Amino acid sequence: MNTVPSRKENIIFWGGALFCLLCIIASLFWQLSYLSLLPFLVVAAIIMLLDIRSAFFLLIASIPISYNLKEQLGIGIDFPDEPLMLFLTAAFGFVLLLNRNQMPFKSWIQHPLIMLVVLTFLWTSITVICSDTPLFSAKYLLKRLWYLLPFLGFGLLLFREPKVMIKTFQFMFVPLFALVLLVLYRFSAFQFRFEDVHDPVQPFFLNHVMYGSMISCFVPLIAGALFLVPRFSFRWFLLLAALAIFLIAVYFSYSRAAWMAVLFALTAGFCIRFRVMHWLMTGIYVLVMVGVLWLAHENQYLNYRPKFERTIMHTSLADHIMATLQGTDISSAERYYRWIAAVRMSTERPITGVGPNNFYDYYKAYTISSYKTWVSRNMERSTTHNYFLFMLVEQGYPALLLYALMIWMIFWYGQALWHSLEDRFLRWVLLSVLCMIAALFINNFFSELLETDKIGSLFLLGIAVIVCIDGIHKTRQKTLSTETQLPISADS
Repeated sequence: MNTVPSRKENIIFWGGALFCLLCIIASLFWQLSYLSLLPFLVVAAIIMLLDIRSAFFLLIASIPISYNLKEQLGIGIDFPDEPLMLFLTAAFGFVLLLNRNQMPFKSWIQHPLIMLVVLTFLWTSITVICSDTPLFSAKYLLKRLWYLLPFLGFGLLLFREPKVMIKTFQFMFVPLFALVLLVLYRFSAFQFRFEDVHDPVQPFFLNHVMYGSMISCFVPLIAGALFLVPRFSFRWFLLLAALAIFLIAVYFSYSRAAWMAVLFALTAGFCIRFRVMHWLMTGIYVLVMVGVLWLAHENQYLNYRPKFERTIMHTSLADHIMATLQGTDISSAERYYRWIAAVRMSTERPITGVGPNNFYDYYKAYTISSYKTWVSRNMERSTTHNYFLFMLVEQGYPALLLYALMIWMIFWYGQALWHSLEDRFLRWVLLSVLCMIAALFINNFFSELLETDKIGSLFLLGIAVIVCIDGIHKTRQKTLSTETQLPISADS
């Protein structure tokens, strides 16, 4: 065996050594210590490019544990998942070029869900151009791009192998499960008091609503995984325990949307089984539309304005629930305040909206003082607390309709696909993902979670799973059809 390095290997070794030395000298000379980390980052990038799946799985594993660096460094970036998203976005074009002969581009582009994603992105681009502050809105567009390519783009590339779907679940499940256990342990020190729910989820989640949203969306995935492992095996008991712990964690998240999301996910599973999920979604849309029109008729909504002195932050769960039912809860009242402002804003810019990222700068002029609450100063610069209205006010009615159609189409198409599948593994994966999106829909109805790494990633990965399962099914059907065709003899 020849142990003498070749000329090429010598050049790579000494070139790498020289690069490391220069980085160390530069870091000492300019007193920039982070420059000494550059060689390690370059090596890591090369390794991940050689096997892009390692970078993808690393991104998936980092999502639950990522946190925003704004308080520490003054930079509004989620670490470490957002740098990995940027890396995968940059690498996407190279990976696509290297594997161009193996990619089913035509079937992807022609898929109705992908067409809706592309149309949504194109419309967002138009609203950026028409925005009151185009440069500020362009940041939103760029962020959408580095969400779409790592999660949807690489999802389409990699999920053509069913085992990658399993690994993706595992890589997100393990750190999220560990994080849920940590939060419950930290929360136990506060005796699970409702008023202390905020601190235990820090710094990994912005607030208890974000925490409750992510774990409630993950409940259907764990439930589905239970049916894909041998019953009474170690993995089965682990998943069963995890499901129970996640449900407990959802309850102690004290997020009403998360509670509703779990129930709606269960309802969605039964509706898909009986082929009525698309009718349920249609009914929800009609009900919401009728409610909005009724409240708008002769300004009926003014009859339900809260009393300023009664809208308070409650310090017990019982008071919180009772206040919700009575309409005196501060978070509910503040939502009405934002929703009314959003609807009034939309009347002036119904087609393109005020532009992405612009709600906060314009909405206060459209609010109604009688709906004002103790938290209406909005120091955290949050937006509409409803994704439909968020789309309406920033990107106009076309964006709202595209999002509504996307959700409806996911369930209609997914339901039809589920009933056509025969593969048990694919059926359970698809049903779990559809129920996850059902939970996500409810959570997103009361927030703008698709703009976050915790929830936006799940939504795009879910779409990628549906499209890839559809592709696998069609390929198998085509192969089966070809194999069952009998040759016609000359005598016949």
